[in-house]
Amino acid sequence: MAAPRVVNARPTRSKGDSAPRTRILKDNTIESVAEFINNGSAKNIIVMSGAGISTAAGIKDFRSPGTGLYDDLERFNLPYPEAVFDISFFKDNPDPFYRLAKELLPGRYRPTFTHYLLPLLAKKDLLLRSYTQNIDMLERLTGLDEDLLVEAHGSFATSECIKCSELCDNSYVRKHILKGEIPHCKECKGLVKPTITFFGEQLPDRFGDLAQVDFKKCDLLIVLGTSLQVEPFNSLITRVPASCPRLLINREKAGEDMHLGFDFDDKWKYPIQRDAVFLGNCDEGVRQLAKLCGWEGELQAMFEAGNIEMALAEELEALTLAKESEEEQKEIEERAKAEKENKSKDEGKGKAHEKENIENMLKDTHEDHHVPKNLDLQQEAESKSGTNNVPAGTDADAKDDVDAITDRLQATEISSSKKDSAATKGNKSS
Repeated sequence: MAAPRVVNARPTRSKGDSAPRTRILKDNTIESVAEFINNGSAKNIIVMSGAGISTAAGIKDFRSPGTGLYDDLERFNLPYPEAVFDISFFKDNPDPFYRLAKELLPGRYRPTFTHYLLPLLAKKDLLLRSYTQNIDMLERLTGLDEDLLVEAHGSFATSECIKCSELCDNSYVRKHILKGEIPHCKECKGLVKPTITFFGEQLPDRFGDLAQVDFKKCDLLIVLGTSLQVEPFNSLITRVPASCPRLLINREKAGEDMHLGFDFDDKWKYPIQRDAVFLGNCDEGVRQLAKLCGWEGELQAMFEAGNIEMALAEELEALTLAKESEEEQKEIEERAKAEKENKSKDEGKGKAHEKENIENMLKDTHEDHHVPKNLDLQQEAESKSGTNNVPAGTDADAKDDVDAITDRLQATEISSSKKDSAATKGNKSS
């Protein structure tokens, strides 16, 4: 995504009105464009679109004062709004982008009425290509053939590691985004990002390769919902043949200050008059164009069928996510249970080992001091009470050693018995 800037260079005016001029369209209205389509003059239509075609879906555009996305990014404490899509900033701090990505993630929004103009034109074999600045993938969700689509600034369709360029599983990235986590490459642990073109990155090769060929063939250019401020996308309007009509459907005029840009009011006295404009939201303009061309009912039917299909897809995804969440929770509980059982077994083995060590120490002490093997705890108790049952030849130190080890053995058995009893009570109460 190249840095946004407005190109102010303008052609000089023609020397006078006496120079021969050609009018391609009857006037600068949407009606004249519909007439051009209806008489069969448009066979290779290119549609260029921006964020304005998705606002009706609930997605904010970028630059509308007060309501645009860039005005809503103060909560991320960015040095400047565009930093959220700046590759250098992303490498240092990917968190703001992924917090925003959760809001923009495909699957939360449905294509608008305007989006369905694309598959309708394709169905009528009139669409040469659709070029979009948008990363929301709503064009794809209309069922438009991907071969007819150029996503100039990339999309969420694929993701890759910015370190090793390894493509990453999209479901893996999507799960991380939904959980508010930053995905990392499984191969090199580098940062992973959707293949969206950030400021500071080159546009996809597909954009440059196809634009060189397509715009030479274009015989009608329709521009929808864009302020035409971002290069090189905005310059595409200047690459159609001089005889190619151009229609802008947007809330305000745009692209008039570019070299060979729009000239809706004959301000620049181009030798060929070919530009038309509809000021309003995109759905209104597209509906008007469809109505004038006799396509309104067909377009409405496609829109409604698409919404039904999207609703079913959303319901299926919700069920799938719920099932996956349930399975994950079950797996976590089973893992916790297994860890608890293993810990209990380890503790049991540890107690048994400790007891065995004590018994061995007791045995060794008996043997080292010639204490008979059948000396038991009862004899020790009698010994402590004053009864002298220690065989002759056993000194006082040996007796003290036996007493200490025996006390440890008894303490271990008592402690183990108490813990087992507590565990039994706990199981009964649960």
